[in-house]
Amino acid sequence: MKMQICNKQLKCDFEGCKNFGKYSFSTKGFVRHEIVFCEKCMREMFDCFSKELVPKAINAPFKTNKLKRRNYES
Repeated sequence: MKMQICNKQLKCDFEGCKNFGKYSFSTKGFVRHEIVFCEKCMREMFDCFSKELVPKAINAPFKTNKLKRRNYES
């Protein structure tokens, strides 16, 4: 899946939206089709996805270093 900023003036693909698209998504596959979204629809879609999909915490090395420092200072 690939996201790009539209260079052409295409209509947003959401039903009922009359804005021009700013972003386009395309997939690499047998049928190549681009889906175009305006900025408003993209924000609304992002808000819906962010409510459902919460990112997991990263096991970053700096967290373990902080814990080691706390134990050493104690």
